[in-house]
Amino acid sequence: MHFDLASGVALHVIPTKQFKMTHVLITFTTSQTRDNATARNLLANLLETSTHRYPTQTALARQLAKLYGAYVGMGVGRVGRLHTVRLRASFVNDQIAGTNLFAQVVDLINEILFHPLIDDNEFDGPTFRIQAHNLRQTITALYDDKQFYANRQLMNLYYPDEAVLRVPSFGRVADLANLTAQNLVPVYQDMVDRDRVDIFVLGDVDPAGVRDEISQLPFSSRAVSSLSPYYQQPPHPAVRRKVEHQPVIQAKLNLGYQLPVYYHDQNYYAGLVFNGLFGGTPYSKLFTNVREKASLAYYATSRLLPFTGFLGVQTGIQAVDAQRVTDLIAQQLAELCAGKFSAEQLAEVQDSLINQYRASHDLANNILGRQLLRALLDLPPETAVTDKINAVTADDVSRVAQLVKMQATYLLSGEK
Repeated sequence: MHFDLASGVALHVIPTKQFKMTHVLITFTTSQTRDNATARNLLANLLETSTHRYPTQTALARQLAKLYGAYVGMGVGRVGRLHTVRLRASFVNDQIAGTNLFAQVVDLINEILFHPLIDDNEFDGPTFRIQAHNLRQTITALYDDKQFYANRQLMNLYYPDEAVLRVPSFGRVADLANLTAQNLVPVYQDMVDRDRVDIFVLGDVDPAGVRDEISQLPFSSRAVSSLSPYYQQPPHPAVRRKVEHQPVIQAKLNLGYQLPVYYHDQNYYAGLVFNGLFGGTPYSKLFTNVREKASLAYYATSRLLPFTGFLGVQTGIQAVDAQRVTDLIAQQLAELCAGKFSAEQLAEVQDSLINQYRASHDLANNILGRQLLRALLDLPPETAVTDKINAVTADDVSRVAQLVKMQATYLLSGEK
């Protein structure tokens, strides 16, 4: 059920008795730039830890405890080229609580979003410094994970220097030096006043009552231009390659391909099945032939990003086997192009994808994530998904496989 609360501010209510908890997702969406991701992530951290009424994390935690242990937190995410700041809340529904807990949580959300700890046009100094330090540590720790590090290096090879997708949604350590308690205030004001806002409420709720409560959040109308998450780039004239040496025991070989298959376009379901056969499921060729039969990889997986036309392969290997693994991966792709897979393998992958889809309905966050995509893309409700997956033929898989173009290879090796 959809309500327009103001221009550029939409409320989406999903009544269901499936969950004992009520779930709220509020997203602030704008186009990502090379400069705004770090600032918006730091902003999210500040907003979730302090307000004027609750100036410390301890005070905020005590208030949440009073609300029957409700959860309210903030973070960032990305949908293709779009950057989102997301507030999530979950709490027992009013029928179980025996009180109007929904209204109390909305009041706390109001406090977090519209009464941050800002005085004299700057965020509280000690809180800002703590959160900036924490974010620096968090981002640094991510890159200590060599699998994550290798994937980011592959992305840097795949995307051109100027592409915003080179910048992770959580930002960069280098950008923190330019952020202050003063210049983060305009970032906050811009987000609250100008971003597209989508509010989702999932649970055993009355839509009209939800609308009345959420309408008390003082969102103003805003002129929101059309936002598209899709990103496309021309193929590189030659494959970009990089080998890096670090003291690692397990080498990382990551491959990046262009695959022009986009979310819910005519090839979308064929692309899902192709990826499942290539490396996206335990029934895939990479898992079966590279990892299991040849024993050349500790892991070998593929992932399709349907807003950017990117297909990535990640493997953990012995560095000495890098060329053999590269050749064997190429062989698996060639076999998919030629239709060299059995009807049984196709059916196993389709069943696996359908089971994943059905299982995702058991998690509220997955449901809300799909609702967010529907809202951003203005898509009708999903229908007959299992039928569409099952309708993919071997010829469809081969046709999609033939669209794949190698673009980048990255090897992180412990051997010189």
